[in-house]
Amino acid sequence: MSTREQAILYWLLVLLFLIIVFGRKNNLLDSLKDVIKYTIKFLLNPIAMVIIAINLLYIFIIYYFVYKDDLQISLWYIKDYLIVLLFSVFPIVEYLKKLKFSEIFHEKTTELFSLVTILLFINSTYTLPVVWEMVLVFVVTFLSIFIAVANQKEDTKIVSKFFNFFLIGIGLFMIYTSLDQFLKNVKDIFSLDFWISFGIEPLVWVLNIPVIYLAREMIYIEKKLIFSDHKNRIYSYFIYWFQMLVKKIKFRKYKDIYPVLSSSIKEAKELSAIGGNRIYIKINIENISNEILISIVSDAILGRNKYTGIINQREKYPNVVEIRNKNNELYAFWQDSFITPEYRDNRIDGMETIELIEGIKLVQN
Repeated sequence: MSTREQAILYWLLVLLFLIIVFGRKNNLLDSLKDVIKYTIKFLLNPIAMVIIAINLLYIFIIYYFVYKDDLQISLWYIKDYLIVLLFSVFPIVEYLKKLKFSEIFHEKTTELFSLVTILLFINSTYTLPVVWEMVLVFVVTFLSIFIAVANQKEDTKIVSKFFNFFLIGIGLFMIYTSLDQFLKNVKDIFSLDFWISFGIEPLVWVLNIPVIYLAREMIYIEKKLIFSDHKNRIYSYFIYWFQMLVKKIKFRKYKDIYPVLSSSIKEAKELSAIGGNRIYIKINIENISNEILISIVSDAILGRNKYTGIINQREKYPNVVEIRNKNNELYAFWQDSFITPEYRDNRIDGMETIELIEGIKLVQN
């Protein structure tokens, strides 16, 4: 543990002590309890539990081979691993629905192997004595809060700029002192501990690439569970995933069989619907073959939208897919059976329909 980490820990303990002693009058203790309660609730969320479970398995496997091969690697690296996981990997989960997976991968690759990352690593590793670090942590935290508050009003923004300049100066001082210590201990680059410390963040991110992908799929499914009869449990996600896998297998023969299929589509858009979203597709002809119809609808059901060109902003997997012909008549309809009947679209109730495959219904006008 670096002296900066010790300083942060000491300040957190001081803050906790002050909240316990003086917090009853100002309801700070209740606020702390709420923070702890919501943190536990978040960690017990199935998505968080899967991420944590997989990473604990990673740590177990890594240290199994460490002890098997008698490598002298400290258990303190578990702390570094968890810090990267909690403060770097977990926060990005919130944006998985908005960002493309390729964008995340490119951004993190660029970030992790940049000169700035090297400087930040040196700055966080080669620190000052713990007393000086406590002073710096306090000053930097105070200035950061002060600048954030001052930026809220126009008449105090000039003051915030001055203190921001002062904060930058402190940052440069910290970088200078850490570089000075690094150069004095440059032989550290020949040690295993140095490279493990430097490589821990890239390692965590590489190991979590499949985990992030899995978490994104679970986020897509999460809203489905809210409007279903299934509880928000890990096994419920796998039930929906298995149902989607069955659909993918059955729809496989309709994939890429019509290269100019999009020419049959006049309009396509995503609309809101309970339990997810609704894909509205209007074709420019009165009738199409069942194979083409299944190909278009299955493309939307599986969230590919290759033929429609829709970029889903709400959810990847729709609740409803409807097809209308050139006369604006309801031509075909599909609804996710995973959604509880209470929240289903009942427009085709009473209509004469023919089921083609996996709930895709052809409306008989």
